[in-house]
Amino acid sequence: MNLQKSISAKVLVSIAAVSFFCGCHKQEKPPTPSTAGSSSGIVSAEKNSFDEVTAKLDKGGNLYLYLSTEQVLTELPAKLSAISNVISSVPGLGDQSQVTSKIFNFADSWIKESGIEQISGVGMSSIARESNFYYSKLIIHHYPGQDAGVIWSLLGKKAHPLQELDLLPETTVFAMFSDLDVPLAWDDIQKHVKQLDIPAATDSLNQWPAQFHQMTGLDFDKVLKSLGGNYGVLFTLDEQKKISLPLPSGAMDIPSPGLAIVAKVNSDVIFNRVDELCKGNPLVVRVDTSDLKMRTMTIPLPLPLELRPSIARSGEYLILATSDTLVQDILAVKAGKKKGFKSTEEFARLSQGIPNEGNNFMLVSSQFIKSMSQIQAQALTNKGSMTSAQVESMQHAFNGGATGGNYSVGANGPEGWEGCANGSQSLQSAILPLAAGVGVAAAFAIPNLIKAHQAAHPAASAQNSSSTPNTPPASLSETVQNNQITPTRSNP
Repeated sequence: MNLQKSISAKVLVSIAAVSFFCGCHKQEKPPTPSTAGSSSGIVSAEKNSFDEVTAKLDKGGNLYLYLSTEQVLTELPAKLSAISNVISSVPGLGDQSQVTSKIFNFADSWIKESGIEQISGVGMSSIARESNFYYSKLIIHHYPGQDAGVIWSLLGKKAHPLQELDLLPETTVFAMFSDLDVPLAWDDIQKHVKQLDIPAATDSLNQWPAQFHQMTGLDFDKVLKSLGGNYGVLFTLDEQKKISLPLPSGAMDIPSPGLAIVAKVNSDVIFNRVDELCKGNPLVVRVDTSDLKMRTMTIPLPLPLELRPSIARSGEYLILATSDTLVQDILAVKAGKKKGFKSTEEFARLSQGIPNEGNNFMLVSSQFIKSMSQIQAQALTNKGSMTSAQVESMQHAFNGGATGGNYSVGANGPEGWEGCANGSQSLQSAILPLAAGVGVAAAFAIPNLIKAHQAAHPAASAQNSSSTPNTPPASLSETVQNNQITPTRSNP
C-alpha cells in the first residue's frame, strides 16, 4: 500500500513539474501576434475559393495567380441596375431611355442565367519543365453542383477521349477542335432575345430560318438536329511538296498547304444538299463506297498549289477540304493505315503530362511557327521598309523568340474548367505583352479623347484656356439637382 502511494505521489509530482516548466516557457516567450502579410496571415472574413483553385496550380514557377470573383460577380447585377437607373434619368432621351433600360434588363437576366455568377475564382500558373519549355494551367472554378448556367454546358458537359487527335495527318502544323452545343446556343439566343422585347431584334431572329433556307436550300431545324456537337479545323504543310509563293520582289518556296474543316454529324442532311447541287456538273468527281461518300470539284486551271475542293462523309464525320488527297490522308490516319501527328516525336514531347481526355484541344507545331516567321520576314524585308535585323527584333518582341510548338487541352470537370498546356511560351509571356498593349493603347487614346472633347466643346475649351492662374480648377465631381448638372469646384 505504501508502495502504491509512493508511486502515485511521484507521478503527480512529475506531471506538476512538466506543467510548471511548460507554463514558464510560454510565459517567457509569448507567441508573436499575427500581422497582415505574414506567413501566418489573416484568415479572410469573406468566403473565397483560394484553397480549391490553388490546389490545382503548380507552385515555384514564373507565374502563380489567384483571383477571387465571387464578390465582384455577385454585385454585378446591382451595379448594372444602378447604371441603368442613372441613364434612364437623363433628360431628353425619349424612346432611347426605354431601349436602354431593356438592354440593361437583358444583360442582368443573361448574367444570372448564364452561370457567370457561379464563377468563384480564376487561377493561373506556369512552370518550366526544362529551359524554354513550360507547363501552364488555367482554372475557371465553380463550387461542386453550381453549374446550372449555359456556360457550363455550351462547350461540353463532361470530358471524353480526344478522338479527333486520330484525324491529324503527320504533316499537321495547326489543329483546333472543340465541343459546341449549337442547338443549346440557338435556344438560349432565342430565349434572351424574346426577353429583350425589342421588336426589330425579335423579327430579325424569327426571319432567320427562312433566310437560311433561301440561301442554302436547307431546313434550319433539320441542320441543327444533324449536328454531332464537335467541330474543328486542321492545317497541313507538306515538306515533300513545295509551291512557289508570289511576293512583290520575287517568289518564295514554301511547303504545300492544306486545310480541312471537320464536323461530327449524325445524318447526311448537309452532304445530300451539296450532292444535289453537284448533279450534272462534269467537273465533279464522285466517290461512293461503303465507308466513304465524297464529291470533288476539279479546277481546270494551272495553280501553284493542290486545290480540288472536296466534301466527304465518312462514319460520324463531315469533312470539307482543299483536296481529296487531304481527305484520304485524314481517313487513312483514322483507320491506322498511315502514321499521324500523334506518332511524331514532337507530339510525344508536347503531350507529356497533358490529359488524354477533355472537351477541346489546340495544337501548334514548331513547323507552323517557323514557316509563318519566314513568310513574314521575307514579306517585310522585300518591301524595303525594314532590314533583316529589324524584322528579327520585331518578331522577337511579339512572340518572345518562341520557335517551339504548343499543345493545350481544356476539360469541363465537377469544379469548372481546367486547361493545361505545354509549350515554348509561358502564360507570363502572353499576359505581359497584353498588359503592355493596353497601356500603349491608353497612351494614344487618352490624348485623342481630350482633343475630341475640346473640339466638341470649343467654347468651354476657350474659357478654360483664358482662366487666370489664381482661379481654382473645377473638380470632376458634379451634383445632379432637378435634372440639371451643376459643376462644383474643389477648394484651392
